[in-house]
Amino acid sequence: MAQLVIRSWKAKNEGETLVLMHDLKRMDGEKPQPIQCEANISVMEENVLVIVVRDISERFRRFEAEKRVISETTARRKDAAANRFTRHEVKNGLLAAIGLCDSLNEVTGGGGPINFGPQ
Repeated sequence: MAQLVIRSWKAKNEGETLVLMHDLKRMDGEKPQPIQCEANISVMEENVLVIVVRDISERFRRFEAEKRVISETTARRKDAAANRFTRHEVKNGLLAAIGLCDSLNEVTGGGGPINFGPQ
């Protein structure tokens, strides 16, 4: 908390209100839990600051989850578009190969299998 006050004091301009993001630690039993905080700082006079600290951990987690969902959705859409393109290209290649085989079959008389030489 002292670091937040120091940052606020350094950033002060009389008559202004500013918002700082700051990470604090809350003790849960034996181990500290990090929490994200937003501090609204109002400078009242030269030596007077009013600092209101708000825990925004839940809002931060929700924002991160939304970012993750959006990136996963975008990745799925890109994959689907790539798959459509790939299927289209493979299908065109196969159709061209089938056409060539049909042409060869017509040229060779449409008989049995084509002999490519000794095996």
